[in-house]
Amino acid sequence: MFSMTGFGRGDAESDNWKVGVMIRSLNGKGLDISLRAPTFLMPVEPKVKEAIKGKLRRGTLHVVVDVESKRVIPPVDTEKLAGNVNMLLKLSREGVGLSVSDDVIFELSWKYSEKMTVEVDEELEGTILTAVRRALEELLESRRREGEALRSDLLGRAKRIESLLSQIEKEKDAIIDKVKEKVLDRAKRLDLPEEHPTVLNEIMFLLEKMDVEEEVTRLKTHLSRFRKLLDSEGDVGKKLEFLAQEMHREVTTLGNKIPDLSEYVVEIKAEIDRIKQQAANVE
Repeated sequence: MFSMTGFGRGDAESDNWKVGVMIRSLNGKGLDISLRAPTFLMPVEPKVKEAIKGKLRRGTLHVVVDVESKRVIPPVDTEKLAGNVNMLLKLSREGVGLSVSDDVIFELSWKYSEKMTVEVDEELEGTILTAVRRALEELLESRRREGEALRSDLLGRAKRIESLLSQIEKEKDAIIDKVKEKVLDRAKRLDLPEEHPTVLNEIMFLLEKMDVEEEVTRLKTHLSRFRKLLDSEGDVGKKLEFLAQEMHREVTTLGNKIPDLSEYVVEIKAEIDRIKQQAANVE
């Protein structure tokens, strides 16, 4: 079982490049990848996302790619800079007759001589993807550890619900017997025998109304399925959330049928709500 929260960092280095990749993972209904990287890396972004999608199925991911060149790369094209300076000097002094300082001319020339992009070659792309894979490995290990903690917590809550359900089974018959006694006492005050059709019909109606065997059986079935999912591999988060909703529905019906069990019903609902919160973190 894997959590959707975690963190991973990967570093890679080649002859000409140093690359660092950080991936932070949070909860999400699907797989949403947000990538922050220098603009010149846009051509390699699809491959980065493809590598991530090959390993993860759910989560909101924030990916940061940091690239550092080992080579000294001039920030401007020097030939272009010289040409721009000469052009602006000639234009300002001969063309339009303006008095422009050397500082302004140099600033404008520099601005329009900057190297806006760096070509993403095979070396750089390979270094980036290596760093991404290493970050993913660390992220997956982080999510696995968190997933084990979630599994332990969810298993404990399932056991608690099972214990409360056992208490319900022990007490429901006593509660039903008390209701039957009240009907018989009322019949006695009205001088009606226990075998009177009215008395029997009242008892049968109450017994049918308070019959929770079906809800108890369904809850046990859901809990059994819940345990199996905790031990299975793959993306089980949505299935766990669905089972929690089904358990909540059954225990609500049970509580409506026998209000005297409300103490246990409230506790079970509280555990189910915590299960929903935790299951929302599971991939």
